[in-house]
Amino acid sequence: MRLKDIIVDMKTMYGIQILYSKAHQALHYALSLTYRTHEKSFQLLPSFGYVLEQQNPSTTTDLQCDEDGKFLYFFMLLGASLRGFQRCMGPVIVVDDTYLKGRFRGTMFVATAQNGNE
Repeated sequence: MRLKDIIVDMKTMYGIQILYSKAHQALHYALSLTYRTHEKSFQLLPSFGYVLEQQNPSTTTDLQCDEDGKFLYFFMLLGASLRGFQRCMGPVIVVDDTYLKGRFRGTMFVATAQNGNE
């Protein structure tokens, strides 16, 4: 939703005129309620890992934090991926990484393999 749309909707629905800055604040607040903050997302990781392990047999997760409780890394191995790898994948595993940019910097590692059909 664009800021102009918010201003027009407020005028149409409630008969009030709001400033551009107020529409911007309202949109920012609505987005924070919808998508949460990065900090809240990191706080949900332990419960996400627990539920993932409970609902997916042989899934493994590992969350590591430093001594201050600050996030270091999160490892996730889905049980279905492990079983598929053990049954169908060739002996070649390729590991790659990419650097994360933005407020929370880090590195994301990805491991892939080739199946029997190349």
